[in-house]
This record gives sequence, structure tokens and C-alpha cells, in this order.
Amino acid sequence: MSTRFIIMVILFGFLTPFMYMKMYKTFVYLENYLFFENDVNILLSFMTLTVLLMIVIATPNMSTYYYVLHLSLCIVLVSCFTVNNMLLFYILFESSLIPILLMIVGWGYQPERLQAGLYMILYTVLGSFPLLVVILLMKYNFVSMNYMLLSTFNNYSVNYLIFSLGFMAFLIKLPVYSMHVWLPKAHVEAPLGGSMILAAVLLKLGGYGLYILSGIIVMPLTATPLSLIICLSLWGGLIASLVCMIQSDIKAMIAYSSIVHMSIVVLGFLSGTVTGLFSAIITMLAHGWASSGLFLVAHITYSVVGSRSFLYSKGLLSIFPTLSLSWFIFCIINMSVPPTINFLGELMAIPAAMFNHQFLFIVLLMIMFISVSYNMLMYSKINHGSLSSYLKQSPNINSSYMMALVGHVLTGFLVMHLKVITFFTVICKSMNSVRHNWFTKSML
Repeated sequence: MSTRFIIMVILFGFLTPFMYMKMYKTFVYLENYLFFENDVNILLSFMTLTVLLMIVIATPNMSTYYYVLHLSLCIVLVSCFTVNNMLLFYILFESSLIPILLMIVGWGYQPERLQAGLYMILYTVLGSFPLLVVILLMKYNFVSMNYMLLSTFNNYSVNYLIFSLGFMAFLIKLPVYSMHVWLPKAHVEAPLGGSMILAAVLLKLGGYGLYILSGIIVMPLTATPLSLIICLSLWGGLIASLVCMIQSDIKAMIAYSSIVHMSIVVLGFLSGTVTGLFSAIITMLAHGWASSGLFLVAHITYSVVGSRSFLYSKGLLSIFPTLSLSWFIFCIINMSVPPTINFLGELMAIPAAMFNHQFLFIVLLMIMFISVSYNMLMYSKINHGSLSSYLKQSPNINSSYMMALVGHVLTGFLVMHLKVITFFTVICKSMNSVRHNWFTKSML
């Protein structure tokens, strides 16, 4: 019995309880234990397991060590999303770097993979030291590391400047522009599975950290650190979207598009509005499946062309119509075309931006417009034009790739069915409120 089959069985076994809890609205909170489940971390854990399952399906010929690394990373990520202790969260947050670093160094494509791994370690580890200081200050001031107990002390008089440094680790992990240098390097050098899990789940650790920390440390909406983070994030998203327009590398362009979407996540979590909160959650989930699918079709394109350059990857529609259809589906999801859940996330980000400042609303609209432009540009460059002379395979795509592509689409629509009605119901009931301790609210 192959290692790949055993890991698929294990992942299916993990998926069953999460689907049960989501379908039957089960909430688990045990004050004296280490784990809890609510809507947010159940969905993130479900996304982790499904993306890992798609990776195992799409990579049938890898070594046993490769699959073991993915399984260990899966365990670390699910534990990080469900743990109920701030210090344990930090330990698991940092531990997730080890498997992805080994994947990049061990299965990367170019000698530059060592530099990419070094950049990733330096940025994420150095940026997380302020978070460790904040956690130790919490331990000193609040005694407990329990999420629920910490959230009850959110009116405690704290130094907002010091505690806002705790956000730095999560802003680097997302990442926001100016703290993003490690991400394109890591994506370009990572193997298929590494790129998929990095874009779909590891970036979401930063968003989940913002969700946790912003529920514990509730700053005034006029606090200078909060306003500065939101402004820099949205401006960075605008710059990253312009960078996407001039990219010549397919994987680098997808990586920069992740930075654009994560800027909306930062706006949502730190805006202090209900619509902003749900915008951030939906954008994280939608981006998880969309970016993972885009890296999968980019890898398939690379396997048949032999290059990630737009100059050599063109005219695929005439010989690979199925692959072109996959590009079209994931590009429209990435550009937030209705009725995809990405559209719902960006739509709810608009009132969150207007509530903070009308100027942010203008920047957000520019990001949305340019996002549509670079996704259309990416699709047209790859699939239209004269057929590339660098094709190195027959027009047959591996069945494992097709199964993984179909799995991405099906799981995305499944989550849309489970969550959209719930989101609209909660928003309609809560529209008159603009400041919430959303962490406690989502747990109760």
C-alpha cells in the first residue's frame, strides 16, 4: 500500500468531523482544554485539509518524505487554527516554517531556492519577535493565555504602540506590501505542493492572527497605529496590483495578486465594522482556493511549455482547451466576478473602507479595477495569440491534475453554499453596529 494512499485516507478521516461540525452548527469550547472550534477556524481547517488532499492527488510521483512533510504541515496548521492558548499558537505559528522550508530547499527547481528559504526565514522569524514580547506582556498583565479570558480584558489600559508591534508578525506573514519580498521568491522556487499550501493556507495564518489579536486588543478606531496599518496596507495593495501589470513570470504575478487580496483582509479585520470582518473572512477563504488553483494551472502550463514566462506560454487555447477553461475559471474567481464568493468579500469591504475614510474607498476601487485588468491580461497572454514553439508535450493533461482542478472548484462552491446565506443573515441583523469585539462574538 503506497504512502500517498495512506495519507489520502488520513486526510479524509480528518475532514469528516469538520464537515459534521459545520453542517450541524456544532460549537465546541472547553475552557480547561487546549482546543476550541468556531465558524472561522472550522472553515480554515477544512480548507487546509482539502487543499492538502488536492496536493496529494496532483503529485502522484513524489517521494515518501515529501508526503510526510505535507502531513506534518497539515497537523501543525490545523492545530494552530484550533488551539486555545496564545503561547501555543505562537509556537505552532513558527513551527509551520520548518516543513515549507524543507520543501523549498529539498524540492525546489533552481539554485536560488536557498536564497528564497533564507529570505523567508529572516523576514518571518525576525518579524515575530515583537509578537513574542506582546504575548509575554499579556502573560504578565492578564495571567491567562486563554483566548476567551484574554478577550474579556480588552478594555485594559495598554500601550497601543507597543501592542501594535504584535501585528507585525502577521503583516509579514500575510504579507502586506513593503514586507513582501520573501513571498515572490518563495513561490517562484517552491515545488507545486509548496506553492499551493503557501498561498492557500500559510498566508491565512497571518489573517487568523489578526483575527485573534484584534479581538484581544481592541484599539480605538482613531488610534494612530491602526490607521497607519490600514493606510499602508491599502496603498501597498494598489502598488502590488500595478506591479502585477508588468510581470513577465506567471508564478510571480500570482504571488503579487495574493498581496493585493491580503490588503483587503487587513482592512476588513482592522476596520472595526461587521461588514469588514466578514469581508476579511470571505476574502481569505475565496483566495485560498483561487490561488491554489492558479498555481496548479500555472504548474500544468509550465509542464507543457517548459517556461514560466508569458513570452513562451501563449496560444494554449488552440491546443489545450481544457487547460484554457481552467485558467478562465480561476481567473474570474481571482478577479472577483459575481457570483463567486470573492465578489461578496470585496463588496462588503466597500462600507468598511468608507467608514474609516472616504479616501480609502477611492483606493479600494482602484485596486478592484486594476485587479480585473491584470487577471484579464494574464488570461489573454497565456491562452491567446500565436501558438508557442516551445511546447514539449502532446495535448494530453495528466488525469491527476484534472482531478485536483475539479476538486478545487467543487470545494469552493461547497463552502459558498454553506456560508453565504449565514453571512447575509448576520450582517442584516448587525448592520446598525460599527464596533464589535468580534472574537468573543464569534465564539458565543
